[in-house]
Amino acid sequence: MNTESFIGIFDSGVGGLAVVNTLSYLLPNENFLYVADSKNFPYGTKTKSQIEAFSKRIVKFLLGRNVKAIVVACNTVSSIAIPELKRIAYPIPVFGMIQAGARIAVKKTKNKKVAVISTPLTARSHAYKKEIQKIDRDIKVFEIGSQRMVNLVEDGNSRKKYAYNLVREKLKGVLSSKVDTLVLGCTHFPFLYKVVKNVVGEGIEIVDPSDELAEELKEFLEEKHFMNHSSIPSKKVFFTTGDAKEFLLKAKLFLKEPPQRVFSLMI
Repeated sequence: MNTESFIGIFDSGVGGLAVVNTLSYLLPNENFLYVADSKNFPYGTKTKSQIEAFSKRIVKFLLGRNVKAIVVACNTVSSIAIPELKRIAYPIPVFGMIQAGARIAVKKTKNKKVAVISTPLTARSHAYKKEIQKIDRDIKVFEIGSQRMVNLVEDGNSRKKYAYNLVREKLKGVLSSKVDTLVLGCTHFPFLYKVVKNVVGEGIEIVDPSDELAEELKEFLEEKHFMNHSSIPSKKVFFTTGDAKEFLLKAKLFLKEPPQRVFSLMI
């Protein structure tokens, strides 16, 4: 491992590509290796033991590629498996979405009412509520799970009216609860930002955990002198456990700098 080593990122599908966009903007010289576990999508409807098994296999693959850090670009995995993944990866650091999302939510809320929209499994785990209230126990947290919103993004669905009606239906309780902050608690959801903002209006601030996570990763790399200062253009390599051609088509929809190729991965 050296400063030019890859940063590993993984998710159940295309959602983590939003994290790739954020990290690429903040850390333009870094090399990224992305794994989409498309074969096992969706994670949000799986059992805890399944999620742990899937994510451990991916982390071991990334470690085999000598990555210098691992980003769990999946809130569902972050809500369940982070302690075990950190144990497996040590001393390579593992960064999770829930922890970053909780910190940014606490920073942003003024009336101490926060809503989180996520997968059903993340919502049922109350992971965001636990993390937010570790920091400030007085904050009231409203958790909403929607697999249909996740599927909407994963399928590359562009039906704007359907998307608006679905989001409005899922968030009507948020509007009545008078929250001032909404956390996009699934990495698929930043791709629905405009729709969500149209539904909740200007009075509610929408926060993306990947913004906080990217800052934390940058601070770590600077502190440990792991930043890539090479003059060689950065590289991004993409793997999927599903159909590589299908994932490439989706990557071209969602990535600001889409790849020319996606590799198949059997793990």
